[in-house]
Amino acid sequence: MKTVSSARYEALQKVTGQARFEGEVAPAGLLHAVLIEAPVACGELLSVDAAEAATRPGFATLVTHADSMPLKPSAATSLIRDSAIHFHGQPVALVAASTLPEAHDAARAVRVTTTARPAVTQMEQALRSAFTPEMVGRFPAATRRGDAAKALSEAGLVIHNRYSTAVNNHHPMEPHAVVCWWEGTKAVVHTSTQAIFGTRAIIAHVFDMPPADIRVLARFLGGGFGCKGQLWWPWMFWAMLASRKTGRPVRLELSRAQMFTLVGRRQQTEQDLTLGFANDGLTAIAHDVVAQTSTHADYSDSTAVYSRLLYACPHVSTTHTLVRTNEPQPVPMRAPGTAPGTFALESAMDEAAERLGIDPLELRVKNFADHDQESDRPWSSNSLLECYRAGAERFGWAERRGQKAKHDGRWTIGVGMASTLYPAIRQACRARVRLTPDASLVVECGTQDMGSGTYTALGQIAAAALGIPMTKVTVELGDTWLPDGPFSGGSQVTASIFPAVQSATSQLRAALARIAASDIDTPLGGKAADDLDFEGELIRSRSSNAAERLSDVLARAAPDGLVAEGESAATDHQKLAATGMGYGAVFVEIGVDTALGEIRVRRVCGAFAAGRILNPLLARSQYIGGLIGGIGMALHEQTITDRATGCILGKSLSDYLIPVHADMPEFDIAMIEEDDPHLPGGVKGIGMLGTAGIQAAIANAVHDAIGKRVRHLPIRIEDCLASTGEDRRR
Repeated sequence: MKTVSSARYEALQKVTGQARFEGEVAPAGLLHAVLIEAPVACGELLSVDAAEAATRPGFATLVTHADSMPLKPSAATSLIRDSAIHFHGQPVALVAASTLPEAHDAARAVRVTTTARPAVTQMEQALRSAFTPEMVGRFPAATRRGDAAKALSEAGLVIHNRYSTAVNNHHPMEPHAVVCWWEGTKAVVHTSTQAIFGTRAIIAHVFDMPPADIRVLARFLGGGFGCKGQLWWPWMFWAMLASRKTGRPVRLELSRAQMFTLVGRRQQTEQDLTLGFANDGLTAIAHDVVAQTSTHADYSDSTAVYSRLLYACPHVSTTHTLVRTNEPQPVPMRAPGTAPGTFALESAMDEAAERLGIDPLELRVKNFADHDQESDRPWSSNSLLECYRAGAERFGWAERRGQKAKHDGRWTIGVGMASTLYPAIRQACRARVRLTPDASLVVECGTQDMGSGTYTALGQIAAAALGIPMTKVTVELGDTWLPDGPFSGGSQVTASIFPAVQSATSQLRAALARIAASDIDTPLGGKAADDLDFEGELIRSRSSNAAERLSDVLARAAPDGLVAEGESAATDHQKLAATGMGYGAVFVEIGVDTALGEIRVRRVCGAFAAGRILNPLLARSQYIGGLIGGIGMALHEQTITDRATGCILGKSLSDYLIPVHADMPEFDIAMIEEDDPHLPGGVKGIGMLGTAGIQAAIANAVHDAIGKRVRHLPIRIEDCLASTGEDRRR
């Protein structure tokens, strides 16, 4: 398959407003629902009195935990089947009415009685009750390779620091929404989800109904980044219960404020990291992470896992510990684990390079891991050294390093760099490809497109295999009536769909080749299948240059067209012959105004190696999107809980800072092509790579500019004011 920068398949639909998001579905008789929230962070719901609300115009129904009791117990129903209150803003009831204003009016009339208990609103309040989970993601929570404590005691240089990262919220542009109704005993659920089949499976379990009786649709998503998953399900269930009680369709959409509390967050971390060196060789790593989880569920990012993998080191110890607080539940957020983890590791590597008197890039090259030391497997491919070389050359690293602080007007200029990595994994997937009589293609897969380009990738893979232009391709996704597709997350979708679509199109190519060669009186009669190319809606012989139109071949033996299904298997981590990993190197130039404490990212050069690149245009967009998210984590984003009440402070995009157009630097993206025979299609994930690494690169650039090590995120104005310097460069 050729590398082609096809434009987005759905671009015209989106910019002209033709793309219908699930919250915009408007069936007849639609009711509007709103959630009623708990006013305390810890306690018990005593009663919900809807007598007054029931008299309000348009009132239709009330749903509480009592209505949820018939639902099957599960992690997804624990909050809605219990009267316990675990965090401020936890919904205690849902009201549905004829219009949205009427629903809000009725909700205000509902009388909620609660009892409050002392709440744990900060991690430090509960450190004594910290516990160790068994797993962090798919990795063991604690590992030990060699003897890190002994190696550290013998190290010539020891770097030991604590690094902190704040809570971040996902905040996709599209809020969570559901429009649902019942057709007898069958359910139709239009919802903003990153996993239509996962959503169908949990509905089937909770409502004790056959999956075939449930249709879930999510044809367009306005972003997700990890939050449009399991934490949304309880409130979606309440909308479904309201619909069943009333016999009418129900629409529920979260407010922006509710997205701070109900659908997940990047967890807060405190990381103790120690590196030991013998000369310029890394001999020991000890990485211990303490992170927040909720009082009603467990979650931990794999924050220290990447310290096991990134560098060659014989002695490595890592641990993860969780602390329960009366705050919202964390979930994966773009580059989960690797973003906070590499912030600590890559900041410490920069400090070690300074202490050793060696270029930070050179130190990383010297400690390159030529295989996966944790599993003792080879890498499926690893182009990190080429990322270092290409990125440094394009950025001008050698020319900038070693210079005294450079000034540009009021700005003091600094440069920094860091490494990034993310596992290459895939899910099981099925895809159907139909070739119609006029040689148009219909590609069907029950995955969903969060805005990352899945529509385009599905169409492009099939079109390229059969030599058909994208203008003749229709892509259908986001519907559980289609073949089972992967959930959108973990940079897995393209790697999952590619082999499935490739399998389907290979079957079609073989069928077309047989038809073309079977009639000796036609231009391709008797030609071998391996002599035939598919291009320009033609089948052409390489040996004779004879050709025949696809539509003519179909008309002769398949007048109704052809159809084929392909499938691919999920990554089996127990049977891997080689470890798949994507890599990158991020170089940044920043400016600091020490009089105002202002920081500006001026230039970013990212060099990334993520296997086979199917569409450089979309890949570049994904990398830049990730880098922007990383800039937000480094300099802007922080969710703060009020210590006294447990309430999230500043629950709006006016108070929660995110990067805007004025914050954007100049981006230079280098994509290092890799031939990876161990991975189906040679495809790795892209989205996560850009999000990690840049946090440490920015922090390292701040030190280069003003001589101060900032070991917490976000880096704020007060960290860079001239009067707060520790060891400022003159």
